[in-house]
Parts: sequence; structure tokens; C-alpha cells
Amino acid sequence: MKVGIVGLPQVGKTTVFRLLTQGRVDTSSWGSGRDAHIGIAHVPDGRVDKLAQIVKPKKTTYATIEYVDLPGISRGEGQAALRGQAKEMGTYLSSLKNVDALLHVVRGFEDPNLPHIEGSVDPLRDIGLFELEMIFSDLAIVEKRMERLAKDLKKIKSSELEMENDILLRFKEALENERPLRDMELTQEEEKRIRGFTFLSAKPMMLVLNMGDQDASKLDHVIEAFGLQKQASMRNVGITAVCGKIESEIAALPPEDAQLFMEDLGISGNALDRIIQKSYDLLGVFSFYTAGDPEVRAWTIPRNTTAMQAAGVIHTDIEKGFIKAEVVSYDDMVALGSFQAAKSKGVLRLEGKEYRVLEGDVILFRFNL
Repeated sequence: MKVGIVGLPQVGKTTVFRLLTQGRVDTSSWGSGRDAHIGIAHVPDGRVDKLAQIVKPKKTTYATIEYVDLPGISRGEGQAALRGQAKEMGTYLSSLKNVDALLHVVRGFEDPNLPHIEGSVDPLRDIGLFELEMIFSDLAIVEKRMERLAKDLKKIKSSELEMENDILLRFKEALENERPLRDMELTQEEEKRIRGFTFLSAKPMMLVLNMGDQDASKLDHVIEAFGLQKQASMRNVGITAVCGKIESEIAALPPEDAQLFMEDLGISGNALDRIIQKSYDLLGVFSFYTAGDPEVRAWTIPRNTTAMQAAGVIHTDIEKGFIKAEVVSYDDMVALGSFQAAKSKGVLRLEGKEYRVLEGDVILFRFNL
């Protein structure tokens, strides 16, 4: 899974990036350039830990999320793309082409030493401003492509090009009405047709409010605290919050001290867990597990993934040679300790290629090369 971290300048994107990557990436040399930076977050998973305690594998591997931290977009940069001056948007379009979702860091903290680029702290205004810049950028792409399609359709008759043109006409109408493309429903065939475009407003959006230390008590009810009910009701939008500065300091403490500090501030859970869980919910993904002597590992898949498709996530050869999936629930695996014990107790299931994998399934794939 790949997520792009976006937002206006000076909102704390790099602070959130450090929290998510747990300081594994050195950001000390980052300046105010236009480069994108990449880091990997290991998804905390108590199930992996417990399975590893039982199986005692040679290797333990957690699921990962790749985060791309991008420079801030200021007011007018999307409009510039619409006027054919796409210099600043170029970094976004190239860096975000293959991301599964956007993580929009929204400033909710006051800092007199770091003035807000818009002159005041106003999360609702900033969310709308950034959304509008993405809409302008998408509209520029739509209009440019439609110009080319008009020329092509004069030369040849093509049902595929006509379908694409119809889709883009609907997109154009939505964008001109300031409606993000993630709010639109497409058929699988239509999605396939426009997959090559980098429409920013079409991507699922995670809004992360970066709040001040004094707002730590609001972390669990950020929607009400900042009046984000409208955003919370939107399609393919998720909302959570962090207190970036103080949670960065907490993350550097020993676990026992960190827990005490969090309790004093009224913070339940850590920023990494909150953002990743919300991201999983937004994208409709979950983990299944493989557990054997060589390795215990978590694998991230979309809901409604079949056993055969899940096998392909591990290796295409396993998918091609798929025979059966031996499936045990996580709870049964922990209680009984092995596939063999689960089989003897009658809780191991043999599933075929159309079986829909469930969250927490522990699976041993049988395949023939």
C-alpha cells in the first residue's frame, strides 16, 4: 500500500511523516525544495507478535505502508495548471501516480514563530482550499485530454474512445461544480479506462488534523471539535488527528515512560496506530497471515479477495499453481498452536480458489508448480 502525504506549506507534514516512519528516515537535511521523500512504515500488529511467540519462526515480517512526503501546495498552483503552467503540479502528478490514497495534513495548531501561509489557522478553510487546487489540476488534465480525443474521434470511430470521452464529460461537469472525483461512481470497465490518469481529487482522502499540545484531549472527537461533520459524511474520506509535536517527543521515549506521559495528557493509543487503522478502514483492506517455521508474516489485501488472489499477493507462482488453502482462524491458531493441532480438532478448513479470505485468517497454501 502506498500513500501520499500532502497539504499546504508549514502544516507539519514532515512531522507526521516522521511519526509514521518512526524516525527511520533522516529528515534533518530537508529544506524547502520541491523534492518528494519516501519512507516505509511497519504496521504494528499484535497478531503477528502472538503468532511469532507460538510458531517461533526464523523471521517475522509485518505489513508495510510506503509514504511519499510531498512539498506543500499553495493557493493558485492548481489554477496555474489549468492555465497551462503546470510547473509546481508536475511533482505531484509524477510522485502520486501510483499512490492508493492521499493523507492531507491540516494545520490545527497555533505557533507565532511559524505564521500560517494564509494568515490564520482555519482547518475548514484549508481543507476547502486544498481540495479546490486538486480540482483545478484535474480539470486541466480533463480539458487537455478532451482536446486530443476530439481530434482522434474525427479521424476514427472507436467505442473505447467514445466511452472515455463520455466519462471525461461527466468529470468535467463535476469538477466545474467543484465536486471531487472521488465522489463519483464508475463501473469496473470505466475505472479501467481512466486508470492511467493521475486525478488527485479521485483518490481516497485521509484528513489528519495536526493539533497543538493543548488539544490532546480532543483527539478522540476531532470531528465535533473542528466542525468536520460535512467532511466525515463524504464518500471515500476518513478523518483522524495527531498532536504532532508532543507525540513526536513521546515516540522517542521508552515504552513505559511514553505510556505514563500519554495517560497524563489523556491520549489513547499512538499516532501511528490511529492513522494506519483509519487508512485501512478508508481503503477497505485488512491482513491475513502465513505462519510457519521460515516466517510469520502479515499480508494486506482488499476485502472480498479470493483465496486464489490472496495466493498471488505472496507469489504469482502460488496463484498459478493454486490447489487448496488450509485456513485456520487467528483465535483457533493461537489456542491450538499449529495447523496440525487445528486439523486434529476439526477447525482447519480446506477452501477452494473462490473462498473469500476473512480478516485474521491464517492460511497455508497448497500449490503445484
